[in-house]
Amino acid sequence: MAVNWMKIRNAVLEDVDGIVKVHIDSLKTSHIGILPSDFLDNLTHEWSSPRFTEALSKPLKDASLYIAENENGKIVGFIWGGAERNGDDVYQGEIYAIYVLNEYQGAGIGRQLVEALVEDLLRHHIRSMLVMVFAENISSRRFYEAMGGRKIREGTVTVKGEVYKDVVYGWTNIENISHKLK
Repeated sequence: MAVNWMKIRNAVLEDVDGIVKVHIDSLKTSHIGILPSDFLDNLTHEWSSPRFTEALSKPLKDASLYIAENENGKIVGFIWGGAERNGDDVYQGEIYAIYVLNEYQGAGIGRQLVEALVEDLLRHHIRSMLVMVFAENISSRRFYEAMGGRKIREGTVTVKGEVYKDVVYGWTNIENISHKLK
């Protein structure tokens, strides 16, 4: 899909409904066959909304949430990230979540969102970054690999009592991402 116009900006509290819609719709399309269908079918605004409401009303130190809007002002993607949350010795920053509506994927929006976050991390003197992704989410893994992410470890994540394999990608110097995107 070719996107003629896209605006990337900092999210505000009034964007929560649009962010939640992207989060739920994207999970439902990008995690088919990865997460149980009954889990995906039962995702609700009430399930997703609290995390983004809190992120925007009480932001973590060194964390940012950016949205992508189409020409009509509709939120079609978002990225949330900031300081790494688990005390990693090498990686200072982390992508907490990034989602783009299925019909807008492949248009460079994900790259634009990552660029916005990377520039913000660099302003906070964060020079390295990681992201965790379900091992079976091949399209997301390819996205991170295309952006220069290196597989640094494998692990597991538990969702609704079920254990899933995940892969962690890392960038030891995110300035390289920023330069590649320009």
